[in-house]
Amino acid sequence: MKFNVKKILFFLCSLFFLHSLIGQDSLPQNIQKIIKNGFTKKNPIEVSSFIEAEIKKISSNDEKIIALSVLADYEERFDLFSRAGKHYLEAAELSPSSGKKTILTKALGAFLLADNITEASELCRNRLLPAVKEPFSKEDIKILTFFEWLKLKSDEEASLTNIRKYVVDSRFKEFHPALLLSLWWVDGDKKAENTLLKKFPNSIEAGVVRGETILSPKTFWYLMPKNISFKETDAENEEVSLGQEQSQGTGNFSAKFYQTGFFKTENFAKGLSDELKKKGFTVLIKKEERGDETFFSVLVKDDGKGDMVIRLKSEGYEAVPIFD
Repeated sequence: MKFNVKKILFFLCSLFFLHSLIGQDSLPQNIQKIIKNGFTKKNPIEVSSFIEAEIKKISSNDEKIIALSVLADYEERFDLFSRAGKHYLEAAELSPSSGKKTILTKALGAFLLADNITEASELCRNRLLPAVKEPFSKEDIKILTFFEWLKLKSDEEASLTNIRKYVVDSRFKEFHPALLLSLWWVDGDKKAENTLLKKFPNSIEAGVVRGETILSPKTFWYLMPKNISFKETDAENEEVSLGQEQSQGTGNFSAKFYQTGFFKTENFAKGLSDELKKKGFTVLIKKEERGDETFFSVLVKDDGKGDMVIRLKSEGYEAVPIFD
């Protein structure tokens, strides 16, 4: 039984591009001004185009790198992934060698999310993989993980073989939940399913396995409509248009919370929480342990009015319904 690898690729990669906050107060004044003026435009494309044009006027390479990175981060939040990849590449070309790999890795992630496999493959094989050296840095681990997800498009069996090695390798522990989900979803791996539920019961990935979590709207994309543990439907190969929600595996349950951020830094989570509270939302921060690392989810409590996603979206936040 074959599964829609394209959509699982979207979901897995998007886990690592969740609402990274930009410390605006630490940005150069001229960049703050550009961003502020850009946000007066009517839609994300216009915002992106305005900021892109203003960046060309900046004379300092250091400031251009900052501005391009901020722009790419913004574009990722609004699903402008191809544009984000392009701007990360521009920032990388201006960066010193010490910071180039990090920015190129961000470009790789953006191209994967854009389903630009040609650009992603060229970047990964020609520039990033040759820079991976043992002992692996965190950046190297991320590159190797992204490469296996990339290979799911062209060499599924070889990729699954490597993913099975990574899920028992402590160096890849940050990615273990997502890698286990890959094995379960793409190959119906029961051992991976059981391991995920036992070791990471409170993770988003475990919620997906249990059928409790619907990931919508963008940038999470949508769960594929079919898996061996889901009820068979005729919607196996159907595309879901943006703005729709899927309810498979959740019955008629209503979401209890909406995740608006997922951070490694608690202060970032608190910053987003305070921001949401000022706008009238009821918010809590959920702490989650993954190996020896800690993550913080920012959750907005549903108020029963039935329009929480729309209200959050109108305020500029992406929201993921949480059902437990």
